[in-house]
Amino acid sequence: MRYLLLFLLSFSLFAQGPYLTEGVRVGEVTDHSALVWFRLSPLQEPIPGKFQSEEPRGRASLLPDDTETWKLPGAVPGIAGRGQVWLATREDMRDMKPAGDFTTGAAQDFTVKIKLDKLRAGRDYFVGVEINEKPTKPHARFTTAPNPRQRAAVRFNVVTGLMYRDLDHDDGFHIFAAMRKTPPDFLVFTGDNVYYDNEPPRAVTRDLARYHWQRMYAKPRPLALFEVTPQYWMKDDHDTLSDDSWPGMDPDWMLPLTFEIGRKLFLEQTPVEEPTHRTFRWGKGLQIWLLEGRDFRSPNNAPDGPNKTILGAKQKEWLKSSVASSDADYKVIISPTPWIGPDRPKKNDNYSNEGFATEGNEMRAWAASQKNVFIVCGDRHWQYHSVDPKTSLHEFSTGPASDQHAGGTPGEDKNVHKFHRVKGGYASVEVTPAGNASKLVFRLHDVNGAPVYEWTAP
Repeated sequence: MRYLLLFLLSFSLFAQGPYLTEGVRVGEVTDHSALVWFRLSPLQEPIPGKFQSEEPRGRASLLPDDTETWKLPGAVPGIAGRGQVWLATREDMRDMKPAGDFTTGAAQDFTVKIKLDKLRAGRDYFVGVEINEKPTKPHARFTTAPNPRQRAAVRFNVVTGLMYRDLDHDDGFHIFAAMRKTPPDFLVFTGDNVYYDNEPPRAVTRDLARYHWQRMYAKPRPLALFEVTPQYWMKDDHDTLSDDSWPGMDPDWMLPLTFEIGRKLFLEQTPVEEPTHRTFRWGKGLQIWLLEGRDFRSPNNAPDGPNKTILGAKQKEWLKSSVASSDADYKVIISPTPWIGPDRPKKNDNYSNEGFATEGNEMRAWAASQKNVFIVCGDRHWQYHSVDPKTSLHEFSTGPASDQHAGGTPGEDKNVHKFHRVKGGYASVEVTPAGNASKLVFRLHDVNGAPVYEWTAP
């Protein structure tokens, strides 16, 4: 019945559609490749309205079993279709060449991923999607990473904690509008991109989980930013299943959604492919590492010891060996959760907690032993620059996406914090050539983009 209704809804629009209602996202950019993601819909815009709920924070309530998800405010119903992706080096698309054909279906929620390869380093590219007619203007643009041997100016932003109920504007977060004014070379999402468990409505089905993505990222502000800024997406607990979750932790109150289903949905809804721990080089000056903090972790409530892990043995070996072999001037490890903190005393989910103290001590000591390694983390609802008293390792916390989502800090610790602020915003990292070396600057910004803190690496 649901698909019949969708068919009837879209029938009158199909001559002009399907539509790219959720835009085109370009991800996983290297000096020679990129991954294009989009989803087809019979509607030009999301279902009107905003999902309203006055229920207190905590475990979100359930919708009635007969709720038709695609009719909810902000929903973007999907539709099957086929077409061609085009790639150009001119904004007018006059030199475009076919980059791959596609066919969508319900099994993957009508999403498409197209791998672009054999690209040139440091080059502007323009992506167009043909459904019924060839594109005359791009749907997205991006610039490939510089050659690994070339020092070049690179600036990227990092965000976390994007809760729908804490949106600070109906068109999308203020941070998206701020970043669109001066787009970075790329944007990193550290996780908690949506909140399945404690964000109404509770996402206990695939359709409801997909709805959480639709209502957040089909808004005008993220769409405008994604048109000009490629992204790297990471996941954490709330956008996998539930708070502080780990593999096999499938609480009854989230069923039939499970950890494994949530893991697959993340790959479906983002321009990401496995493995979800990966590294990217941006010229001679910069290399970044994106960590997977959920799929390999031990249960949070297991006793601490040498075998308790967040990263897992294989990811940890990959991280240590790839950092050691890198000749980049600066190495930035981006983690979904903190390495230094400090965090609240009762938390038990990350390296700044007692529950993972053994591996936390190991990883901080290892990172500090490497040359020019820094940590940027998400997850925490406050901004900080911390320096570990034992190892002198530096960590920068992005803070949440809005001021409304800020809070929960244990307070400022003068022995650790060089900066501490309980507000929303984002982090930026800038690398610029400086003779035969590079200069690295970390900044923390408020929700309107204004820098509130700046630190330059020695």
